[in-house]
Amino acid sequence: MKKLFYIIPLMLFTISCTIKPEPIHYGEDNCILCQMTIMDHRYGTEMVTSKGKIFKFDSIECMVDYFKETSKKGEEYRYILFTPFDQPGKLTDALTGYVLHSKNLPSPMGMYLTAFEDKAAAMRFQQEKGGRIYDWNGLVEFFEVMKREMR
Repeated sequence: MKKLFYIIPLMLFTISCTIKPEPIHYGEDNCILCQMTIMDHRYGTEMVTSKGKIFKFDSIECMVDYFKETSKKGEEYRYILFTPFDQPGKLTDALTGYVLHSKNLPSPMGMYLTAFEDKAAAMRFQQEKGGRIYDWNGLVEFFEVMKREMR
């Protein structure tokens, strides 16, 4: 019986400390970077730190800006998620997804970045809208170039 007295609080502590993403509450949550209300179910993004702090964004461009700034300061992320354009409201792993940069597909902050869960979906939209497809590393690498082009 004494063992249960120690095990139950430990189990409750472990459960309460589980680090995981949470759903974006569209129309209620604000972007941590630009403070805009997250409205479009096709563009919401989220990052969760290794300590469990959750940051939500209204666009890929806000998330990448924030990621680049905070990762320079040593912040580590357990989850980096975006919403696939063709699956509104769903969060998926940005590290295994793809982003289409196409001036024929506007995004909330005006950099024309649209996420897809897999390359085949990104390629389907690319055939229709044009543009260039990036994986996460390519997006982060070329992000500053894209920003300069938008000015």
